[in-house]
Amino acid sequence: MDSDKPVNWLGRRKERKAVKLSVDHAAEVLQAVIGMNETVQSFNKGPDDLVERIDLVFDKEREADKVKEEITTELSEGAYLPPSRGHLLRLITTADDIADNARAAAAKLEFLEPGEVDGDISNGLAQLAYLSQECVKPLKRAFTLLFEKENVKESIGETEKVEKMEEKIDYFRANNLIPKIVEWADRSHRPGMTILITQIEENIEEVADQAENTADTIREIALGSA
Repeated sequence: MDSDKPVNWLGRRKERKAVKLSVDHAAEVLQAVIGMNETVQSFNKGPDDLVERIDLVFDKEREADKVKEEITTELSEGAYLPPSRGHLLRLITTADDIADNARAAAAKLEFLEPGEVDGDISNGLAQLAYLSQECVKPLKRAFTLLFEKENVKESIGETEKVEKMEEKIDYFRANNLIPKIVEWADRSHRPGMTILITQIEENIEEVADQAENTADTIREIALGSA
């Protein structure tokens, strides 16, 4: 095996701390996405605690940011070889984009009144949020399997689940949710609300897109050990 291959640095003492932190970061990212999904589900039901739920998503995203900063500091201070530094930076950057989009989607819901959004669209956003959450769950398992258990085969298997779920999300958007948003926009003549709904939908979808990008990096690292 080439000394440059990614897996060679996973067990080195200096890299071990950053690798462990990357698993912690993935856990915080998942919690932010779970919070986003719960917020969208609550919005769909018209609850009174929407602001509190949004605040919880912000808290989880901030926790993910703290771990990301800790990893960045660790990488900047240590004598890391280029392969390990590059892979870890790319990994945490794309993973952090997941949490950023989860926060953005939740935050924008505060500017909408649940009763003013078409029921089919509200239901569609709820379904999209749930699917995006289910896309990130196997991503977190892939982190744990590769970086803690060093199980390459199962880690790759989890990244493939991420990819399949992302494809399912793309199909749902193209064939279900987006046509309903377009139809409602033409009918309602409410450009401001249409823009906001579209941005929320795009943020939720971006959660899945960035999950797939992160899974690609994990798979690249894992395949380097095969």
